[in-house]
Amino acid sequence: MCCSSAESGNDFSSLVAEEYLRLFNFQSLTLDAALRKFLKQFQLVGDAQEKERVLMYFAKRYVDANNTTFTDVDSCHTLTCAIMLLNTDLHDPKIQNKMSLNEFIENLKGLNNGYNFPDVLLESLYSAIKNEPLEFACKI
Repeated sequence: MCCSSAESGNDFSSLVAEEYLRLFNFQSLTLDAALRKFLKQFQLVGDAQEKERVLMYFAKRYVDANNTTFTDVDSCHTLTCAIMLLNTDLHDPKIQNKMSLNEFIENLKGLNNGYNFPDVLLESLYSAIKNEPLEFACKI
């Protein structure tokens, strides 16, 4: 599916995006595994705001499927965007000073609905992204 229809932000496009995401089974997957599954099948195109909107739909679907992992869609969305940034930071050859685990954790302090994300979660996500870059359905 091309993102252009899912990204325009109107009510119809929002409904289409939400319905499309219902086709994905994210139940019992870690956040990075669910994001990998989604990004391999969905062409994430457009400007940063459009991509972020699509990632919000992803976060809503992930929370619906895993309601014990996150209590809040915004926290899931924040962490999803942080994973995308981490992936770019760690795997873009043009970036020489790579983000450390401590910097990743520090950058996310207080962003879990006013609290910190569990260190064990952030350590696991950092390691997963460092060891295996995200793959995309197309170049972004």
